[in-house]
Amino acid sequence: EEMHHSVDAPGPQFNRMMHLFLVCSSAQVPAVPPAAKTAPPAPAPAPVAAPQVPDLQCKAVRGLYAAVGTVDTRVSDMLSVHCCDLSDVRCNNLADRTHNAPAGGWGAPGTFEVERVKLRGGASKPEGTLPSAASIWDGLKSLSELDLGKDSKSDLSGTIPPAIAALAKLEELQLESETLSGTIPPIFDKFPYLEEIRLGDRLSGTLPANFCAGPALTEIDVSVNPDLSGTIPASCFNSRMEKIVISGTRISGTIPAAIGMRKLERFEAAETNLQGTVPPGICVTRAKACPATRCPATLEELDFTRTEDLEGTIPPSCFTLASLKAMSFSRTKVEGTLPPLISLPSLTALDLSNTEMSGSIPDSAGAGMPKVKYLELSRSKFGGTIPASLADIKPLQNGVCKLDGDGSEFKCPLPTGFAKGICTSNSKGEPIDCEEPPQPSPPPPPPSLPEANVVLRMLGLGSEQLVPLYMGSAAVLAVLAFCCVYMRRSSDPEAPTKAMLP
Repeated sequence: EEMHHSVDAPGPQFNRMMHLFLVCSSAQVPAVPPAAKTAPPAPAPAPVAAPQVPDLQCKAVRGLYAAVGTVDTRVSDMLSVHCCDLSDVRCNNLADRTHNAPAGGWGAPGTFEVERVKLRGGASKPEGTLPSAASIWDGLKSLSELDLGKDSKSDLSGTIPPAIAALAKLEELQLESETLSGTIPPIFDKFPYLEEIRLGDRLSGTLPANFCAGPALTEIDVSVNPDLSGTIPASCFNSRMEKIVISGTRISGTIPAAIGMRKLERFEAAETNLQGTVPPGICVTRAKACPATRCPATLEELDFTRTEDLEGTIPPSCFTLASLKAMSFSRTKVEGTLPPLISLPSLTALDLSNTEMSGSIPDSAGAGMPKVKYLELSRSKFGGTIPASLADIKPLQNGVCKLDGDGSEFKCPLPTGFAKGICTSNSKGEPIDCEEPPQPSPPPPPPSLPEANVVLRMLGLGSEQLVPLYMGSAAVLAVLAFCCVYMRRSSDPEAPTKAMLP
């Protein structure tokens, strides 16, 4: 009963404990830190969407193909293949920095960059327009090479868009087409990695001042743009430039005297309006700044054909370049003579026809040009004796050699080998017309026997003295005849001359 009483009627001590519990439970308890809780692991975060740059690149590639009017001839449906699988497109695998497709094939977001678009082998002939939309060029910012087809395989029209400056990684730019027109935009200071520029073939205007401003630029080719004029920007004549090709344009001006192009390999300015003279520095090219005896020359081709306002003389250093393979000053106003020493061991073609040059061909020409197979010196003013060593040049025996023509006067006899037609007068194969050296005048013949009898009678000599006199010197008889004539005229000044000697 006591126990039952204690349960049914709690005592004062129990009431106090319950009151304390209620008070504590009503107070705010500080939150337990998450680390102190025992909770299940948090779910994995949702995947972050990959950048859409690759998708933009493929969209830009397809937009470019559509604009220029070409398709990949090796696939039936361009939309059915990844843009990196097009035959004229090359992509960079960002995982291993190669051009090989990943194991699962191209297409994983953020794993590739479109590095090259070169419409040559697999694409059909471009017949559309070079796009001007910035969205296409912005989508191709990773391009290092853009080649939209060589002029003979392209009917690409339109103009060069300024938006192409978005291709900041570009290393090679080739836009060649017989129908690409307009002017060249001044955007070439936007390409810090650009090494090669080829543009044509109906461009007009002038070369912009910043055309060669790129710090990596080594090659420029704007040839066969007959409406392109102005001058070559001074920045193009720098120490890193390797090729300058402006043939077939109306570009004018002069070549700087202090040209200093140590790496120059090709300078082609045929059929241009360049003026002035050729500076000696154009043929003193070195791989780097060091003594000539330790650095090989690099110039291989020098062409000024039909640059009719070019004058002066050809620098002698142009005839002693070990690297030079072809040189032409045909149809220019250059003058002067060939230097005594010619040492061009790599030369295969030399054309100095239709110039004002004169003098003889030096004896060193044969041994100094052992590989030449095209030699054209006709219709200039060369002359003298042709060195026999020219006939010993083996490539020339089956090549082209023209030495004669209007203005050229070579002396006979010609080298023995020339009788085989090694060198001719013109393209028709006619033999060289040489001049025979003048022969000394023969002495006058002795008087005939009747004339001698007349002289003897005048001198009061008998015929028995004729034979020893006649056998003597003809000069003696001539003197005697003169004396007789003089004596006859002295005695009879009126006698006609023809009566003196019948």
